[in-house]
Amino acid sequence: MDSLQTGDWYALLTTLNHEQAPARLHWLATLLVDALKRQHGASYLTNVDTDAVIAALAGPLSPARIQAILHDICHCREQLLHVTGLNRELVLTDLILRIEHYLQPGTLLPVPHL
Repeated sequence: MDSLQTGDWYALLTTLNHEQAPARLHWLATLLVDALKRQHGASYLTNVDTDAVIAALAGPLSPARIQAILHDICHCREQLLHVTGLNRELVLTDLILRIEHYLQPGTLLPVPHL
């Protein structure tokens, strides 16, 4: 994921904007969950073949940022799966812009709710 090194998450749009976007968002979510697991010292990871990517996510991102990003990814995925006629590229662009916003220093993150 070159986006991690460059900070340009918008580069993910070409990868995500595909008929299989929900599956690709699910894969991205599993990487972020693995990053959370690594931060908390868990030994079992789902994506054992992407250890470098997981380490790159777990290093600079706080658990709160990862959780905010995960929430938005899951919400976007649900929209793509259940809303008929949705403009996929627009929804994915909005997601990426929110992720980039969350990564800005001093950004107030959304409060998680149950």
